[in-house]
Amino acid sequence: MSAIEFRGVSKRFGNFYANRNLSFQVKTGTIHGLIGENGAGKSTAMKALFGIYPLDEGEILVQGKPAKIRNPVHAMKFGIGMVHQHFMLAGTETVLDNIILGHEPGWIWIKRDQALSELKKISTLYGLHFEKWDHPVSSLSVGEQQRVEILKLLYQRSDVLILDEPTAVLTPQEVKELFQNLKKLKDEGKTIILISHKLKEVLEFTDAITVMRRGESVGTKVTAETNEDELAQMMVGRPVSFTYQGERKMFANASDMKPVVRIRDLSVESSTEPVKKVSFELRPGEILGVAGVQGNGQSELLRYLTDPKKFTKSAQGEYFFQGQDASHLGPLEIRAKGMGLVPEDRLSEGLLLQQDMTENFLLGQHQDSRYQKNGLLLRKKATEAVNAKIKEFDIRPPFTTVWSGRMSGGNQQKLVIARALDSNPSVLYVAHPTRGVDVGAIEKIHDAIVQERNRGKAILLFSSELDELMDLCDRMLVFFNGEIRSEYKRSEFDTWSIGRVMGGGDR
Repeated sequence: MSAIEFRGVSKRFGNFYANRNLSFQVKTGTIHGLIGENGAGKSTAMKALFGIYPLDEGEILVQGKPAKIRNPVHAMKFGIGMVHQHFMLAGTETVLDNIILGHEPGWIWIKRDQALSELKKISTLYGLHFEKWDHPVSSLSVGEQQRVEILKLLYQRSDVLILDEPTAVLTPQEVKELFQNLKKLKDEGKTIILISHKLKEVLEFTDAITVMRRGESVGTKVTAETNEDELAQMMVGRPVSFTYQGERKMFANASDMKPVVRIRDLSVESSTEPVKKVSFELRPGEILGVAGVQGNGQSELLRYLTDPKKFTKSAQGEYFFQGQDASHLGPLEIRAKGMGLVPEDRLSEGLLLQQDMTENFLLGQHQDSRYQKNGLLLRKKATEAVNAKIKEFDIRPPFTTVWSGRMSGGNQQKLVIARALDSNPSVLYVAHPTRGVDVGAIEKIHDAIVQERNRGKAILLFSSELDELMDLCDRMLVFFNGEIRSEYKRSEFDTWSIGRVMGGGDR
């Protein structure tokens, strides 16, 4: 029997169809993958199922019966819960209060002891062991926050769990633990809908996969009967390569080139990710990768490199940018010297979610002579530039007036990368460039990064995807516990060896 069925569902935003005549089924007690390009309508469809968006056409069936789901509270009554790509938790409140919010036991007084007792039973039943009930959510790791979101759905008696890009910000260990927990939920009869861009994950952990393209379903496959190549072609409409296939220009004297970034004995004090005695050089025409399990100092290093002035009291060591001491500079001053940035977190560091594409494209570039004259913005020229990038990177929806907060995560990322490249920087700091991005867009982004390298740009690439680093980089630094534990040349790249060092072992 189908837990969920979409029949001819359409959802419009103005004249733009996010979903058009969408039809597919999700069987009860299965893990069902939902994949597609950025902007294919996956999240829109699930938000319609969760009651956030009303349908324009078609119907949704729950357990075989038509269900007119008016809002999220109504969806919960149908046993449907959703963990959004960006968690909906109150950071200052405790885990317990976040979970029971809206479902508090008691009338005048909240019976927290009763709720806690029930939650402990739920966590034991489903193998989601948890102890930090009285801790504020802001003190938890990303993986722990996600577990709180799942426990919240189980406390609300959800039988259908929708997870939107659940592994986008998790470490490899947290990903493994998440899917172990999801399999336990499936074994207990829960139905799970998993929105993802990561084909390896859906192939390993789902029972069936529905592929969407431009708002429509192009087919549902039994997971055991398909493969990466077939799914990628269904998503994009053409064959897709999973490794970079373009030209990689060789620089015969690369090692003799003067470094554009030089770090010597850099230490940065931090309560979460201290950096300890780090030294390296970055030269023109190379991609230098930074590998490591998230939380081992890479994030703090990136924050320092882009705004060293902020760390004047907590940092020691040398930072030279383009041959000059940069340890006293702020972000705008380093940008002016030729730095481009793709930040680690596009939402908190890269975008104004309630501003349109043009305004976001101008962030950090308002004083660029191409887009201002005598202190006045040349908005028409900026819009023309944005339209060119929309076409180049296939950003959807293809309208400059769309708020960035209404774009899918992958399309937000493409906008951030397009902006970073627009200023023609000589040095690029790039963090997690393909996080939450579909396979077709990954090809485009990887090609853009390597082409910048081929033009002689120096690129420092931070990524939690080891395959991505091995595919793109000329050298790689492996971080563990705030230190560079090893350096690899491209000819030395080895998944087993690098993974061992990432875990704290010897090379």
